[in-house]
Amino acid sequence: MREKLLITGPGGRVGTLLVPLLREHFALRLFDARELKPVDDDETIVGDIRDFDALLKACGGVGAILHLAAIPDEDDFHSKLLPVNLAGAYNAFEAARQSGVRKILFPSTGQTVLNYPKGERVTTDMPARPSTVYACTKLFGEALARYYFDVHGLSAIVIRLCYFRGYDDPLLRIPARDIQRDWCSPRDLAQLVVKCIRSEVRFGVFFGISNNSQRTWDISNARELVGYEPRDNAAEFLSEGRGG
Repeated sequence: MREKLLITGPGGRVGTLLVPLLREHFALRLFDARELKPVDDDETIVGDIRDFDALLKACGGVGAILHLAAIPDEDDFHSKLLPVNLAGAYNAFEAARQSGVRKILFPSTGQTVLNYPKGERVTTDMPARPSTVYACTKLFGEALARYYFDVHGLSAIVIRLCYFRGYDDPLLRIPARDIQRDWCSPRDLAQLVVKCIRSEVRFGVFFGISNNSQRTWDISNARELVGYEPRDNAAEFLSEGRGG
């Protein structure tokens, strides 16, 4: 029997590209606000991340949680970011704790350090310098990960996801764009997620970024601790003919 992975928000921009790759490794339980069509041994649940009881029930019997559900960009704080990105993140961690889930992965954002000067080498242990209020809400989730690990012993890993786009995104073909430095490909993110779940690492903060020639955000801790070896390089997509 395959290990069961609960994914919140699988129908979003990240989940749409990531879920098919994770399906190769785990039995998926997909928790989303809209109805999704199951594939293979998927379980699908229609639910709201703000509904704690529904989320708690969805956690039953899963080995790990990937908490993707979030408002992904700048939006109204009180009506959108606060109830989804803050209360929703709390619900995910607390439901994991109460259900005895082994590990939770919290995708944060590279925007948490985007106010460092371009070209400066940035590591995950440097102070946050968020570029948006959205990034500030993700820092709350990072703090929850630290709290639930330190206080409750819940294994929690933060992935600061960078410029996530599919292989057919036209921005990959444009030079001198931030995507050339900060891109994370679907298969590299999938690799990092799988290795984080299967590793013995109980807490960590890693950059979810590909092996880009212009990359300045440091992935050495992910290489060392979970064996992350990104395969894609945004520079390879500047010439036409690459489709992924």
